[in-house]
Amino acid sequence: MFIPTLDCNQTKVAQFAAELASIKSRDYAASANARKEIASGLGDFNQLSVAEAHFIDLAVHQDAFLDDAAVQQDVGPGVPIYWTSEYAPTVGASMASVYGSAPATIYQTQNNYATLTSFPFEAEEVKVPKFSLTQDIAKLHLREKGLERQAEALKLLYMRFIINTMLGQPLGLDIPTSVTNYWAGTPYSGKNVYVLDPGVQSTSVETTNVIDASAELGITMSFLEQVQAQAMLMGRKVRTIHIPVAGQPWRKLLRSATIVANQSVFGAGVLPNAGLKALPEENWKQLFDMNLNAGKSFTLPMFGDLWKFKANNVLPQGYCIITTDQPAVALYNILEQSVSTDIVDPRDSYFEGHYEKRQIALVQPDPWLRNFMVAKFGNTTNL
Repeated sequence: MFIPTLDCNQTKVAQFAAELASIKSRDYAASANARKEIASGLGDFNQLSVAEAHFIDLAVHQDAFLDDAAVQQDVGPGVPIYWTSEYAPTVGASMASVYGSAPATIYQTQNNYATLTSFPFEAEEVKVPKFSLTQDIAKLHLREKGLERQAEALKLLYMRFIINTMLGQPLGLDIPTSVTNYWAGTPYSGKNVYVLDPGVQSTSVETTNVIDASAELGITMSFLEQVQAQAMLMGRKVRTIHIPVAGQPWRKLLRSATIVANQSVFGAGVLPNAGLKALPEENWKQLFDMNLNAGKSFTLPMFGDLWKFKANNVLPQGYCIITTDQPAVALYNILEQSVSTDIVDPRDSYFEGHYEKRQIALVQPDPWLRNFMVAKFGNTTNL
């Protein structure tokens, strides 16, 4: 049975890093003489190819939405892809559609198995120096820069597919539209989200994973309290709050954490309830030292846990996605369909095309809707 846990993501990334470091210590040694050994035989080329595959995988996983929301499993050659449920056969699951429509709902059979359909995708082709030139340190650097660009394109594709599957939207839909559509809808409608044991009272369970904090006009302590309250209802721990770059929503958090806001005695013109929304002094000191540049992340101790705030350049202004310690989707990588290859152009003596192709299956069981939230904290343009 497929055990849902996000810990396997960290294990996989650590394995990539260890293997890459081992190969680099032999073939990527920081000297021209060591690099010339690459041209000595096919085995050295194979080592370099393996190293580049791990390099791309690490870049794809680097601070990615992929590892915050999806539990991942590799599927070997010729192995059928099954989603396995621990619940009764009436529980549905949303499978990413290969036809561009909204995810299709599938149901497991009496033995709790449901067959999934995979779909292929590929990143843009980039021009990189040929393998035969990589004994030159400068050429190797150019090749790695090209692979970094391609890895970033793969990362964005993974994020779009995962978010759209989470939110029940077509794979090709842009993320801002998906988020706003989901927030305005009724996510639990028609879903068997709760599968309670016999005799369990169901009067204190949440009926949605959507939070309306639009009156807050930013990331405030009140907003964070609403997130924590929702997490308690769901029985989950907050993992990452993905916030948009547009509107700089963290400015409200900074303003509510000033020295004045933490005072117990207020002077003229200072709101008497300012301290109610202020961060504790120790949190403020930590937040003050954080890097808030776009694409960065920072952590804060909140409600006894460590919450990560991550800037996400594709989210619409005023909305955020909160991931928890439980996965929102299951992702299956079909290994034999993963292609990383160079295309030789006879017209170019120095460069060749490189492209990456992946084939995956994505599914979200109905009960996993409780494993994430979509929140609106309002327009922050005028902060």
